[in-house]
Amino acid sequence: MYFIYEKDALGRTIFEIVFKNTGSIYAKDAVAYMTAHILNTKGTLDKKEKFYSQLEEKAINLTITTNKEFSTVSMTFLNEKSSFAVKKLIELLQNPNFTQEALEKSKKEILAKKENLKNNHDYIASKNLFKAIFKNTPLERETIGENIQNVTLEDIKEHFSYFAKENAVFINGGKKIDIAEFIETLPNTKPKNDLFFKPKQSHIEEKREVEQSYIYFAAPFEVKKEEYYLAKIATFILGAGGFGSRMMEEIRVKRGYAYSAYAMNEFKKSYQILKGHLQTKLENTIDAKNLVVDIINAFLEKGITQEELDSAKKFLIGSEPLRNETLSQRLLRKFNEYYLGLGDGYFEKELNLIKNTTLDEINDFIKRHKEIKNLSFSVVTNDKN
Repeated sequence: MYFIYEKDALGRTIFEIVFKNTGSIYAKDAVAYMTAHILNTKGTLDKKEKFYSQLEEKAINLTITTNKEFSTVSMTFLNEKSSFAVKKLIELLQNPNFTQEALEKSKKEILAKKENLKNNHDYIASKNLFKAIFKNTPLERETIGENIQNVTLEDIKEHFSYFAKENAVFINGGKKIDIAEFIETLPNTKPKNDLFFKPKQSHIEEKREVEQSYIYFAAPFEVKKEEYYLAKIATFILGAGGFGSRMMEEIRVKRGYAYSAYAMNEFKKSYQILKGHLQTKLENTIDAKNLVVDIINAFLEKGITQEELDSAKKFLIGSEPLRNETLSQRLLRKFNEYYLGLGDGYFEKELNLIKNTTLDEINDFIKRHKEIKNLSFSVVTNDKN
């Protein structure tokens, strides 16, 4: 159990509980998403959907979400409604509407959502990328799940037992909430061990009726925590910085292959990768893929210039206030500092590290990370190319 708090005088309160190790990789296929969906839409056993009408009347917003690693219960409300909001959240956690009727309704709604996602080609390419690079691991499954109909009520109840005090991270901004009631309410369940997976090099291509190709790519990016700031600079210059980045300059500006092209690092507890994406004309698919490979190879071989480093520093340091101006942004940063084991105040320290980075230091870092050459591609395209 861990508590994050920041005082704020705007009259609204943010209250969240993150339950670690309750995401999709820690459960049977589709169970984590469906558990969150039932909590988010089916209310309590006695009030059912009327539960949410009571919240709406008091302008209380409640959402339950899940990702690959954890589940989050989020509430926002006016300070004067805090007692009522806490009471209703405890009601939900103590008495969720885990019935066969609620389960069947959720299955229909999730299957309808999955049907809509079939036409989202970016989603398909991204999903296939994880299916390729994390084959035979829980990460290959999409968070929403694949075998929706196989989920049972017993699966839901068993997974919900891990919404426990040992897994809980309390996040609170605005009026301070007394979490004692939650600690008494939540069960004692031994946490599951952290999982970590390394990506494998693999390629996947899916033919669909599309008018352009959707190209997603990824590579392992094995970076120590003390070097995250160097990875941030390097990836900003490679592809995260928008106009002026290597990807955008070579793919859009010089060749006109795509309107946009990005590469960014994704450092999670369960995996670390460099990933990126672009869309291009069908006839440019092969050339665009080859160009991504060439850009990364040249990046590793030659490194960056002093001009690129100075520009990256200026943007990353200058835009810092924009990434830290709202209460929700500040709370998220504090959570990431804790959750990723970065230490309190890491992001402030990171600015000084970026500011003092030398050209030799960043180029040495880039040249040491040859693993990003091991690119995997997921392409959604048409038979016409």
